[in-house]
Amino acid sequence: MKQLITIIIITTVALSVSAQERLFFADKLYESVTTDVQGNLYLTSNACLDFFTPDGKLHLNYSDPTWGNITKVDAGIASKILVFYRESGIIILLNNEIAPISNPLSLFDKGWMTISLAAMGNPNKIVLYDDANQDLIITDLSLNMLSQTHITVPGEFHPTDMQVVPEHRIALLDTLHGICLFDFFGTFEKMIPIPGIQAMQLTKDHIFYHNKGLLWRYDLPSSNSPLKIQEINISIPEIFAFHISQNNLYYIDDKNVVWRIVF
Repeated sequence: MKQLITIIIITTVALSVSAQERLFFADKLYESVTTDVQGNLYLTSNACLDFFTPDGKLHLNYSDPTWGNITKVDAGIASKILVFYRESGIIILLNNEIAPISNPLSLFDKGWMTISLAAMGNPNKIVLYDDANQDLIITDLSLNMLSQTHITVPGEFHPTDMQVVPEHRIALLDTLHGICLFDFFGTFEKMIPIPGIQAMQLTKDHIFYHNKGLLWRYDLPSSNSPLKIQEINISIPEIFAFHISQNNLYYIDDKNVVWRIVF
């Protein structure tokens, strides 16, 4: 992976914040938050996944403690919601009523003992990251390998999050190096060299990320454009996770409490 000389342009975007509130319907302590394209909200607490409608009503929940605590939920494709259990090496696919649509997929049975991250690539593909071998792997829905890319980054590289825009781009977040971008086929695009990022959200045209108590937006440019980073004028505390959906910013603070900011 080549070292790149980068130019960063920083501007400020002021958003009108109309309300900030603790989510009254979220009565548990949660570890992760995400939404689907309809604005439904998915929150995880240990082995439990709670599904809320956009108006804040608890609609359904899913739990299978057989596999341990939930590591990751990817609801980017509402018809195939991915639930990843790192400890047991299991992936469950759920439908839009969060009911299983297949038998559990075992990474261990495929010989992958050190998969740390998983996400949906499209309705028929799963993206995996092997932390021990630094490999980005794309499989079909039966975990048959379709491609494998070895990642070479100077120093330690242990991404804490991976997000995918289906058929478009893959992003890996490493707090030491920043955000590493790949195209959908696993080909390296560029590194956003900003250390200390705590959480991110990848969209087709932007990456939102939290760093040093502030929310930032990085505009994904063409390959020969400078990095354009915009400070979003919303200050939020130390967080575990956040997600933006339909003018709502949901975030989980360092006490595992869920908050919503409307802007």
